[in-house]
Amino acid sequence: MDVPLRVMTAVTGVSGSGKSTLVTQVLAELARRHLGQAPDDAEDTELEIDVDDVTGLESFDRLVRVDQRPIGRTPRSNLATYTGLFDAVRKVYAATPAARERGYGAGRFSFNVAEGRCETCQGEGFVTVELLFLPGTYAPCPACHGERYNPETLEIEYRGKNVAEVLALSVEEASDFLADVPAAARSLTTLSEVGLGYLRLGQPATELSGGEAQRIKLATELQRARRGHALYLLDEPTAGLHPADIALLLRQLHRLVDAGNTVVLVEHDLDTIISADWVIDLGPRGGDEGGRVVATGTPEQVARAEASATAPYLAARLSSHPATSQMRAVTEEVSSE
Repeated sequence: MDVPLRVMTAVTGVSGSGKSTLVTQVLAELARRHLGQAPDDAEDTELEIDVDDVTGLESFDRLVRVDQRPIGRTPRSNLATYTGLFDAVRKVYAATPAARERGYGAGRFSFNVAEGRCETCQGEGFVTVELLFLPGTYAPCPACHGERYNPETLEIEYRGKNVAEVLALSVEEASDFLADVPAAARSLTTLSEVGLGYLRLGQPATELSGGEAQRIKLATELQRARRGHALYLLDEPTAGLHPADIALLLRQLHRLVDAGNTVVLVEHDLDTIISADWVIDLGPRGGDEGGRVVATGTPEQVARAEASATAPYLAARLSSHPATSQMRAVTEEVSSE
């Protein structure tokens, strides 16, 4: 089986046919071994894979898994810290005349540092409420009311707002407020492009959906603008997303491909599949009767495969659905930019 380089490949097939195993375990393990990386976390286990016949791994210099797992498990993790734009915000506040007069450095405006944070909640903005017979929950801090900082830190303002008020801005609002801060503006523009303009900069990771977490990870990758050839692996990235959000997601995935990267995704959404450059269909059924390559090729070629359970649905989508021509136009436009 061949996975073409520098294109977007959709891995399809009925449930249980081995799609996720192929992409998130086998391909991920091969790339990790080539790059000398350890598994991402305890949930990833090393597989016994024969790599003698594998070629093409030398093309990759990085492996990126963009999934719907949370970007953090506590309120301390948020959009601004994960993307790195908060580093630029803290430097802006440290450069204000009032901060320099008091000797405040950038660390003062981090809610992870003792000197600037609220000591009641330790900079989380929330306190844990333990319940006797139920799991614990979070409630706003009674001292700072969710602002995370002590009063002295909040006295420092930039353009009329303190750092807590900036964290309360949405991505769209912050794009205007921080337009003159290049490092922050770049991150905010990318977040808007993946449809996350409504999120607050300081929105805790615990309040984000799986689809939002996934697009934050994708935006973080897009803003890095690294050179080289990375392998991006995604497992059903469109699950739970509105069609408008799917269109935004596809636009960004094709941007990664246009930059010379390889994108491989497990997918059931037909509009996403027909926008791919290549399709690998597994089957013919699930369980013990799965795990075999039924068809490979462009979406049009796989749609004509007789043994594929995906083919008739793909053919119907290509020939009759009115969104097909529009989706094709979008992907061709992105590829030509």
